[in-house]
This record gives sequence, C-alpha cells and structure tokens, in this order.
Amino acid sequence: MSKTDCEVESVKKFAFFGVAVSTIATLTAIVAVPMLCMYMQNVQSGLQDELQYCRTRATSLKGEFTKLDSFRTAEMSHRCSCGVGAAGPPGAPGQDGAPGNDGQPGQAGSPGQDAGDNHQQPSAADFCFDCPAGPAGAPGSPGPKGPDGAPGAPGDAGSAGRPGGRGQPGPAGQPGAPGNDGPPGNPGRDGNVRTQPSPAGRPGAPGAPGPQGPAGPDGRPGNPGRDGQPGQPGEPGQDGQPGQNGAPGSRGNDGGNGGKGSCDHCPPPRTAPGY
Repeated sequence: MSKTDCEVESVKKFAFFGVAVSTIATLTAIVAVPMLCMYMQNVQSGLQDELQYCRTRATSLKGEFTKLDSFRTAEMSHRCSCGVGAAGPPGAPGQDGAPGNDGQPGQAGSPGQDAGDNHQQPSAADFCFDCPAGPAGAPGSPGPKGPDGAPGAPGDAGSAGRPGGRGQPGPAGQPGAPGNDGPPGNPGRDGNVRTQPSPAGRPGAPGAPGPQGPAGPDGRPGNPGRDGQPGQPGEPGQDGQPGQNGAPGSRGNDGGNGGKGSCDHCPPPRTAPGY
C-alpha cells in the first residue's frame, strides 16, 4: 500500500467523521432549539399566570385591610379619649411551655456521723435509693412432660336424640286358627227370571273345498291396446322418370345505367418527330 493510499484513507476517515458530527449537530439544532423555545414559552406563561394571581390576591388583601382599618377607626371614635377600655374576659389557658434548663448544682451537705467499731454490714435501708428489679431473663427450655392426671368426673347426660325414621314392615305372621261358625243367615228373596239372547259364538273352522262348478259365460271384449312403436325405415325406392320442362319465366326488371367510360385504357397521344 503506497503512501498516497494511506493519506487518502486517513483523509476519508476524517471527512466521514466531520460529516457525521455536522449531521448530528444539525439535527440537534433542528430538534432541540424549537423544543427549548417551547419550554421557555411554557415557563413564561406559567410565571405570568402566577404573577397575575399574586397581584389579584394582593389587591384583595389590600381591600380587606382597608375595610378593617375603617372599622377600627369608627370603633375608636366611639370610645373614650384615653383609648383604653374595660378589661375583657380571661382567655383560654395556653399550651405548656418547653421545659427549662437544669439548675446549678447545690452545695455539699454536712459530713455524717462516724461509723461504729462493731463492723456492721450496711443494709438496704442505709441507702437513699431503691434498686428496681432487673429485667426478666430469657425463657427457659420446656420441662419434661408431667404424669397423666386423674380421670375426670363423668359429664352431664346429653340431650335426647331426634326420633328415628319409620322402620321397614315386619314379616307376615302365621295364619290364625279358624273361627267358630256364625249363626245362619236369613233366607234370601226369590229371584226374577230374565231371558236374554246369548251372544254369537266364535266362527268355526273352514270346511273342506266343494266340487268344481260349471264354466261361466264369456267375458266382455277388452279395450283396444295402445299403438306399437314405429317400425324401421324402409329401403329407398327407384328413381322416377324425368319431369317436363317448365314454362318460361316472366321478364326481369331493366338494369340501371352503367358508369361513363374513361380513356385510361387508351395510349397517350404521340406527335410526329420534329414537332
């Protein structure tokens, strides 16, 4: 690779880098500048609205202060010249203030009496303070299981249960001994004789076939049958004799006039030599 090619490659990379940076900067300027302008415009609009609101509130408060000053001036004009009225009722108690700082330590007390020579041990009553009980220790591990207790007293009787459903019927018992004959009954009334025709009985079995009867008379002639299908076409016949000449026909209509002739078929005229 020659030196010129190396310089061309380096210049090509530098040119590509420069074009890329320029393109990115241009796109950033195209996109970022309008967005920045819109943001600044929105901020300015919001600040103007807030300032207008503050001005309106300030004007309203100024009007309220003016009304209050006029009311106080009118009330003071009705009081005495000293400007001090009668004491009002006591107000509600205020909240407790913050605790103050600790005071200075007091002076040392006078020395106590000397102890005796009997070497008495000090007791808790000799001190001016009472030590509080220490915090409870961690719970110990569970102890072994104790022996079973005595059986308890029998419990109270439970309430009566609901009545059960109806059971299945039991098996049939043995037949009892026949009873004694009853007293004879009264004689019945005489019956009436009624005559009714008996219903027809069932048809009997078919009998044996009888002998053959005589021949009957001839029947009526039947209706004519339908036409049969057409037969096959016959063979062609012989040619007939030639017919006579026909009569001459009538005269036809005259034809139209023909077109005028032209001289196209004539040769061109010629002149004698020398003309």
